[in-house]
This record gives sequence, C-alpha cells and structure tokens, in this order.
Amino acid sequence: MDELRFRKWLAENGVSKKVQSDCISRLKRIERELNHCDLDEEYQKDRCKLIFDIFSNMGKNEMMAKFLPVSFPIGKYSMNPYKYSLKKYVEFSDCITSANKK
Repeated sequence: MDELRFRKWLAENGVSKKVQSDCISRLKRIERELNHCDLDEEYQKDRCKLIFDIFSNMGKNEMMAKFLPVSFPIGKYSMNPYKYSLKKYVEFSDCITSANKK
C-alpha cells in the first residue's frame, strides 16, 4: 500500500485526519489478516475485486471462511468501514493510474 501518497490524496479530497488514520489502519489490517496480501498487487490484478468479494455480505461467505481465524467483525455492521476504506484506496489507485497514463 502506498500509505504516504494515499494519506495525501485523502487530505486533498477533504478527508479529516482522524478518518485518514482510520482508513489506513483498516487497510493495513486487511493486508495483514488476508495472508499479508499487497493492496497494490491486488489492484493491479483486478482492482481489488477479490477482496471486495471476501467482504461481501459483511464477510459471511465461503471466501472469508478460507482465511479464518481472522479478527474482523464478521457478520456485523462494523465490517462496512473496511469496504469503505478499500473503496477509497481503489479510487486513489484509479487516480494515480490515470495520471500516469497522461
């Protein structure tokens, strides 16, 4: 994960420092809990579609079961901020990718 540029991008898009820290913390947790995956590599593969699928239905699915035990709040509303953080990271990566093509 490109933490520094992501934090800067969030700040430039009006995201408070608290939310920036929360997003980055959640994304680090995703990377750690899902067999130390790399979000940048996952973005390159399929724009993190596999990870979004793992978090579908609040994590209550067969794909998440492959990673058990994990410390995510599976089946609870508090799974949604993980998807939000991932969505923001994909938006950031889309911006970086399109800027690099220019």
